[in-house]
Order: sequence, then structure tokens, then C-alpha cells
Amino acid sequence: MLENPTVAGLGFEESLHEPKEIGKCNYKYCSEELYEGEGYEFGGYLYCSTGCIGEHLVEENAAVDLSA
Repeated sequence: MLENPTVAGLGFEESLHEPKEIGKCNYKYCSEELYEGEGYEFGGYLYCSTGCIGEHLVEENAAVDLSA
């Protein structure tokens, strides 16, 4: 029988580096925590998704939602 090398301790070595929190989503109804390698930066602000960026722009009248 073959044993999984990861379970046997022979697999890849993983780093225990915990990602650093870089901020929170700027959209007022979200505020999700963002960590290194996540999210988007737009206009100097952090957002967790393109959806939050879009909603924020519509609320600020910087964009028009044509689907409404």
C-alpha cells in the first residue's frame, strides 16, 4: 500500500507565515479585512471586490448603473 508522502512527513515544506492585514474594504457597507495579496486598490482606497468598488462609485455618482 502506498502512503501519502505529505502525511508521512516527506511532502513539501510549508511556510507558517501568517499573512499581514493591510486594511479594510473602503465600501461603507462591507469593511471586510484585507490581507497581503488580496483585494483591489482604486483611487488610493482598498476594496475587497470589484463589486464593492462599483457600488461605491454608483453611490458617489462617479458611475451610472445602466442595469437598473
